[in-house]
Amino acid sequence: MINDLAPIPTPEYARSAMKLLVSNVSMSDVGFRQRPGWGIVLLGLVGWQTLTTLSLFDADRSGRSLLDDRPILNGMHPLHWYHAVLGGRSWREGGFGSCYDPSFQAGYPKTPVFDAGSRPGELFVLLGGEQAASYKVGLACCCLMVPIVFAVAARWLGCGPGTACLTAAFAILWWWSGPVQRLLEEGHTDWLWAGMALVAHTALTIRFHLTASWADWLGLLLTAAVGWFSHPIVWLGFGLLFVPFFVIVATGHSVLWSLALWGAWGLGVGVNLPWLMDWWRHCWIQVPLPLDPASTLQVSFTQWLTRQVGADGADRGLAAFLLGLGLWGNLAWIIRRRWSTGGMFAATALLLPALSLGSAFWQPFEAIGLSKLLVLAGFFAVIPCASGLSDLANFLGRMTRHPVRGAALVFTAMAVLVVAFDGDVQTIVQRARQARPWHIGLNRDQHRLVATLRAATRPEARILWEERPEHPTPNWSALLPLYTERAFVGGLDSHARVDHAHARLTSTELAGRPLDDWTDSELSDFCERYNIGYIVCWSPKPLQRFRNWSSVSPMVPVRDWGEGWLMEVRRLPSFILKGKARVVQIDARRIALAEVEPEDGVLVLSLHYQDGFRITPNDIVAEREPDPDDPIPRLRLRIPRPTLRVMLTWGRP
Repeated sequence: MINDLAPIPTPEYARSAMKLLVSNVSMSDVGFRQRPGWGIVLLGLVGWQTLTTLSLFDADRSGRSLLDDRPILNGMHPLHWYHAVLGGRSWREGGFGSCYDPSFQAGYPKTPVFDAGSRPGELFVLLGGEQAASYKVGLACCCLMVPIVFAVAARWLGCGPGTACLTAAFAILWWWSGPVQRLLEEGHTDWLWAGMALVAHTALTIRFHLTASWADWLGLLLTAAVGWFSHPIVWLGFGLLFVPFFVIVATGHSVLWSLALWGAWGLGVGVNLPWLMDWWRHCWIQVPLPLDPASTLQVSFTQWLTRQVGADGADRGLAAFLLGLGLWGNLAWIIRRRWSTGGMFAATALLLPALSLGSAFWQPFEAIGLSKLLVLAGFFAVIPCASGLSDLANFLGRMTRHPVRGAALVFTAMAVLVVAFDGDVQTIVQRARQARPWHIGLNRDQHRLVATLRAATRPEARILWEERPEHPTPNWSALLPLYTERAFVGGLDSHARVDHAHARLTSTELAGRPLDDWTDSELSDFCERYNIGYIVCWSPKPLQRFRNWSSVSPMVPVRDWGEGWLMEVRRLPSFILKGKARVVQIDARRIALAEVEPEDGVLVLSLHYQDGFRITPNDIVAEREPDPDDPIPRLRLRIPRPTLRVMLTWGRP
């Protein structure tokens, strides 16, 4: 039997009770093979999770929407899907997932920095192809893994099959709770992947401390690779826990064991090193975090609780139950001298909620998403919660001299809680039975809008798109280049914190300036620099301002969660700002120009400059053309002579 218990010196008057508690060792050699009935229970839990997952896509759980080619429009999913398509193509063609996309914001680098949450989608595309069904099936599989991952992690910690099934049930309830569903609906799949991988990795780290087997080492390597792939910031933060764990336990192991553990961690990083280098290289494109110690948010504890847990008592009660009983389970592990297990899980139970709460009071913590750590705290609580209940049942069974009596007492206590909080329990169970369906596919108005853009605009000019963060699916416009084959300024991500998103139109501002401050000549210059030929407006102020501009004529009324207008800017469209050239191709694969005639030896394009352009012919050099009104310079090509054809591709610099 795997065990890290040691004799417990206790006072004579407490020796009997301690013997009863210590004898309840949850590290069990009895598994699902010896208890096949629990295996059937686990399969039932997986079936339950499957039916609830299908309800995300179809209320009748038919699975039709899961397998068709309509995209998910909730939260960041349209942006992730768009970048997954670009990243999947880049992986196939160049061996890395970053690319330069000229379809938005006059060109921007699609990198692991922006957008980080598309990495799971890129994996789905690589495995299943460039269909929306691949992305949806990938998300469904992520949901289906929940009971399996947590049950297996419980077994790795030595819990019996009954406790593993209870862990899986608690994990399902937490997965369909409000806090987790908000992350899933908003598209933070990378956080959820990282959280599940961390729980499994922590369990394997403790198990490797006890067994030092090669199978566990391979599991460490795999979970480390998945974790770094999912969210490197989360895994860097958890080094604060893993390194002290190593320092404490390493003295009891050989040098080979220490090297093996560090090797698994290092190889997990090494597997992800190609894209991590891109992540490090492009960190500069993010808007700097406000590191002023005075940049507080002035959020009360009640406001934080409402924002991160929910306003209703069901989510709060479930979080309190898991975290509170999880602390009891950790305490039971520590009492039984299972220092490694109890210490690691207790540290997370205290540290993660504290960091999440801290994010409510300091802007940098909120900006990097530490508020989401409360969800991860729930992930880490489900195993000790189930273990604590199992320990309590066994302890009471020994006290009453019959295991069934102990289980009956715990069951009775749980029944009392269910009766006392009947409404909240019904809400929790109902959410775990029927998820809130996602928005799948474009609606009728959006289909008409896409058709209007294709018919009434030309690809030689960009479309200035007014961003509406209050829209029910504000990021659906990220899919417009796929449907219309047009380029846009705005519409990629209304909350993007990157310098390339500077030129955006909102209900009150253009490029960070109030619309009323723009003169007609400044608007003309803006449209020249960004090659704006069309404007889509939804709000009264932009509509009024552009209608008062003599260079704009309203074209077609459009509709999408409100009335709007497609307007045309009367100007000769061109992606060439200086010099002459004919644009043959301009997309994320390449930029091809023909009949190129430089002016004063240069050709300036209406594209943002970015390191890494590879140019044919190779005597042409890419340079920066400063733009005083844009933090990102324009792309300038120094061309020694007129050239029949110029082609630019983008790769690692």
